[in-house]
Amino acid sequence: ILSVPYALHAETAEMLKPHFIGENYGGGIVFHVYDNGQHGLIAAPQDLTTGIRWHAGGETGIYTPTMAKGDGINSGKSNTAIIIAVQVDGDGLTYAARISNEYSVTPGSVFGDWYLPSKSELNILYLRQGVVGGFAAGSYWTSTEANNAQAWSQDCYTGLQSQSTKNNTYRVRPVRAF
Repeated sequence: ILSVPYALHAETAEMLKPHFIGENYGGGIVFHVYDNGQHGLIAAPQDLTTGIRWHAGGETGIYTPTMAKGDGINSGKSNTAIIIAVQVDGDGLTYAARISNEYSVTPGSVFGDWYLPSKSELNILYLRQGVVGGFAAGSYWTSTEANNAQAWSQDCYTGLQSQSTKNNTYRVRPVRAF
């Protein structure tokens, strides 16, 4: 009878253990923490592709506005959902938000809630790329739309964020929140 409260206390203590930047956790590597390490962001351990477009395709030169303008911590998740809902399958080929959303990893548990990071989330990831590792000297897509024809990207060599034509092919590094 005494072991049940102890077991519950031990489980609670493990759940409240603070996480830290660089920790292997939740299918990736923690690169941002807040609320004393109880919440944060995890990056996939590698890029999903060496180059993929932001938009879902369709007629050349015509881009569907998504209004995925969120920028900040956890904004990438809603941006990704908006992009997929608006663009659906497009021309049938995959695109940055969809490949991020469909990514999953199973190290003991299934982690399938990945998304394309917002402009701010990707910038934080850029600043922590030495801890996370595996970044190429090139551009990566964010989920933050700039206008009908452009979305924000970030060069992980220079750190420069810029508005890029949605038809460009850039790398993708998905993230997830905890």
